[in-house]
Amino acid sequence: MPVTSISGLGLLWLGLTVAYLASSALGHRAAALVVLGLMAGALMGTLGRRLPGLVVGVALAASAWRFADDVAFLVFIPPLAAFAFMTFFFGRTLRAGSEPLINRIARMEQPDLPLDTARYARRLTGVWSICFATLFLVALGLAPLLSLEAWSRWVQGLGYAVPGALFLGEYAYRHHRFPHRPHGSLAVLIPNVLAVIREIAVESGRRAAPGNEPR
Repeated sequence: MPVTSISGLGLLWLGLTVAYLASSALGHRAAALVVLGLMAGALMGTLGRRLPGLVVGVALAASAWRFADDVAFLVFIPPLAAFAFMTFFFGRTLRAGSEPLINRIARMEQPDLPLDTARYARRLTGVWSICFATLFLVALGLAPLLSLEAWSRWVQGLGYAVPGALFLGEYAYRHHRFPHRPHGSLAVLIPNVLAVIREIAVESGRRAAPGNEPR
């Protein structure tokens, strides 16, 4: 796929994400549902079906606007799906035969990862999985108790604050726990995290591609 296409789709997803966050935080249920319809169409576009994606996206957006009251529950799905996906994304690397996600990130700085650091990184991968699972359960539990506006603001706040606090808190704790080990700065750590996430996404895509199924 050309680089320009990737950039265009990336900008589209960013715009739709911002639109969903803003409309849900302001309590505009119908507008948030319209954005979800467009996101479904954009998803088809990322799979190479641009024209069908456009048609489906517009049709779903129009239907969401028309029947907003009947499908109101759908507006709660994106944050819940995001938390569930992140739980799975971290948790799946703890399976037998897989290298925990945090271990892969640690090896970017220390290729010969010491045993105690490897154990710590594995436990930390589990902590991240539990973090997102907890956010999922809290968001799910608050959904019937709060208005969309209040729910969205709470969930968005928690969705940024809790992982951010865990990320920075663990970074500080790790320097205390392993004072004599090399530790990259945040300017090094963040690109390493993104690089490992991209690697895992590419590996998953290759395994899912036709013809690559295990025999």
